[in-house]
Amino acid sequence: MHANFSTCGAGGWLAPTGACAAPAWARWPYLEPWVATIAFFVWIALYKTLECGGDVRAAIKAQLEGDEKHVRIAGIGYFIGIYLFKQVAPPAEIDWSCPSPGFLLIETAVGVLAYDAIFYGLHRLMHAFAYRLHARHHSSGPRVNAQEVLNQSVIDASLQVLTNILVQRRGLRGPKNWLARILHNIVVTLLLTDSHADTPWRLSDMFPRLLAGAARHREHHATGGPPYQQFFGFMDAAFSPSPDDRKLK
Repeated sequence: MHANFSTCGAGGWLAPTGACAAPAWARWPYLEPWVATIAFFVWIALYKTLECGGDVRAAIKAQLEGDEKHVRIAGIGYFIGIYLFKQVAPPAEIDWSCPSPGFLLIETAVGVLAYDAIFYGLHRLMHAFAYRLHARHHSSGPRVNAQEVLNQSVIDASLQVLTNILVQRRGLRGPKNWLARILHNIVVTLLLTDSHADTPWRLSDMFPRLLAGAARHREHHATGGPPYQQFFGFMDAAFSPSPDDRKLK
């Protein structure tokens, strides 16, 4: 059955779901990992092109001549980890109906906010008590670029992925909607790449108050201090240390 979005959410723009169902391809168990992987590839390629002033050939050359080892390792390790996780974890309950546009946007936004808030806590803990687990991500110092988003230790990357899996498990009304799950992965990979990109054409620079954490993430790489929140700024505003605590790695 195809997804007939023209009849979904007949109860209004914010109605939770419509009467139609997800297409068969949406039920492939590895759809979401591939969506996240392809989204990362697209966003890194896009921001690398922006870093090279729009010169696609220069961007490709920079990618080929740069250190791509961590990018390849991240991709391979990600799929191995997902496979192993699926062998031991119960499959997630998923809402397979079609959401209204309003419900899709709200459920996606809540998931991204939850991901950002939870990983803020893990990020702070690594800097305070287990910096060696996170040190690889800071190995380039303040000179970060789009592909550095994937330069992580196995444990660091695993915490990111597990946090993402956790917030995808539940939605606003029980099981999370399948389209919100897909859109969540696209948005999260965009914001992670944007926060590391070395270009003035970043989304976070266009909305620095909304995306305060992403806009100032390069500052975090330079100092090792706040902001610790990856996308937004509400957790740092509430819990960031005083300037005297910026010596904390």
